Amino acid sequence: MKNPTFKIAAAAMMVAGAFATQTYAAGFQLSEQSAIQMGRAMAGAGIVGDDLSAVHYNPAGMTLLSGTRMQATGTWVAVNLDYESHDGSVTENGRLKGQTIPAGFITHQINDSLWAGLGLTVPYGMGTEFNENWGGMDRGTESMILTFDINPNLAWKVNDKLSVGGGISLQYAKAELGFGFDVPSFKTAAHANVKGDSWAWGWNVGMMFQPVETVRVGLAYRSHIAHNADGHTTLDINGMRSLTSDMKVRIKTPDTITLSATWEATDALRLSGTARWSKWSNFKSLSLDNSGFGSAPAIDQIAAAHSTITNNWDDTWFFSVGADYKLNGQWTVRGGVAYDQGPVENQYRMAVIPDTDRVWFSGGASYKYTDNLTFDFGATYIKGVGDKELVSVNEKASGEFKSLDSYIFSAQMQYLF
Repeated sequence: MKNPTFKIAAAAMMVAGAFATQTYAAGFQLSEQSAIQMGRAMAGAGIVGDDLSAVHYNPAGMTLLSGTRMQATGTWVAVNLDYESHDGSVTENGRLKGQTIPAGFITHQINDSLWAGLGLTVPYGMGTEFNENWGGMDRGTESMILTFDINPNLAWKVNDKLSVGGGISLQYAKAELGFGFDVPSFKTAAHANVKGDSWAWGWNVGMMFQPVETVRVGLAYRSHIAHNADGHTTLDINGMRSLTSDMKVRIKTPDTITLSATWEATDALRLSGTARWSKWSNFKSLSLDNSGFGSAPAIDQIAAAHSTITNNWDDTWFFSVGADYKLNGQWTVRGGVAYDQGPVENQYRMAVIPDTDRVWFSGGASYKYTDNLTFDFGATYIKGVGDKELVSVNEKASGEFKSLDSYIFSAQMQYLF
């Protein structure tokens, strides 16, 4: 690429991305890569042409973006995980302080038919924390998942009706999980803390079809990424501290297929929709391969008995509809609703990943400050509406989450060089 401005912008985003890896957020799969998409509940993901997140959602949509552009997004997420046991003796809330999810994108039009783009995103993230000895410790006491994804893409405008695109993702993942369990032979409880990280890669492709000037349809696929993480397990039992073993674990993210459509109903009004399928059955179980805790064979046996965490998650669907309305040459407002199916069945729900079915209520706005500079804002309230029961490992219903809600606010800047 000969454009020096593009090179400078790319370098700046890589530096920003390096610092962004220090941040993680509540929730596991993070759709919040764009303030505009947040404002209309992800409807029309990647093919509306009003921001650079097409790089992530559907790279074929980059062909709607002329010239060289840069976008920086910050999204603040907070969750409420309010739990109460059935007998009222245990109340806990696993929320952490609100966390910020960064995202950055650059696109460059090479010529009339070829585009390049770079996405720096946090596609998966989570952070929860309960008291180490709380009543649901066998379903988790703490968790942290951080991912950072570097995703270069190319897009080709085949003709006025069809565009295609694709890229690769180089992804870093870091995770921590804590859980407790009773040890009858020691007449006490034990607590395990598992930490690991890895680099892995995947790929994504997309196509966009425009049968008439006012209608576009897009189809995109993002592959799973299999992380073979190395780390260690620390086991605290019977007053002994810092018994540590090297550990390996394999974590596989879901494959996703996204179908989006958008219709410019009038010069002022645009209607959009999205359906996304996620293969969460990839997350059937976590098997911790510990190398051993030194001269403690009895403890090795205890650890081995608790080395597999069964998730048994199901594949899921996400559906959304949204609208944008241009008030004038500077202001656009938008809104949307979505239904997000949870992958968890009651008997497999972890306290540290207490997912359920959810409904999204979203709104947002854009302000075109100049022909080159635009500011975008979005907000979403996500309400858990499905089953919220927490079942212990011995399949005894112990209590339920009174609320599994999320609060999200997003702001971004777009600049056309």
